Amino acid sequence: MTGWYNELSKVLETRRVDVCAVQETRWSGSKSHDIVCGYKLMYKGTRGTDSGVGIIVLSKFDGNISEVQRYDGHLMKIVYITDGREIHFFSAYAPQTGQATSIKDAFWGMLDVKTVEVPPEDYIIIAGNLNGHVACRKEEHTTHGGHGFGEKNDDGQGILDFSEAHKLAIANAWFFAYYSGTNAKQID
Repeated sequence: MTGWYNELSKVLETRRVDVCAVQETRWSGSKSHDIVCGYKLMYKGTRGTDSGVGIIVLSKFDGNISEVQRYDGHLMKIVYITDGREIHFFSAYAPQTGQATSIKDAFWGMLDVKTVEVPPEDYIIIAGNLNGHVACRKEEHTTHGGHGFGEKNDDGQGILDFSEAHKLAIANAWFFAYYSGTNAKQID
């Protein structure tokens, strides 16, 4: 394993991040790899696309992962057990704003089904690029934490509606930009 995953794992180590969702991996297959700094990358991707999702976990927590479910190049999850509770950690990459409505509906339908399958006593974390603007202001939405970017668009409204339907809170809407030499990568 080379490239920006190794550099990303060094940043994760410096910032003391135990679990990280990544999108646009551009790798095909359903695999797991050990990467530097004691991290493990689990991913799912489809050949010939820019999609692909992954979850990077600090290897010392491998024993806490009870399952890895890879649905497609836009959605996967791990189930992490801590203190007797299960945390369902999703890595999601929603279709971009210009994509056909049918493609977006298929993604949101799958995320809806997989979220509903989570037992009510368990925790859900959905991390990733949901490709929408939820805006800076809360307005009437109870799930909006009051922190966002720009003006709300239709895809952002969909994110808010999904969050309210599943009683999820939008904890953060920020981006992490990664730079290495002349290369730049935005990490959501």
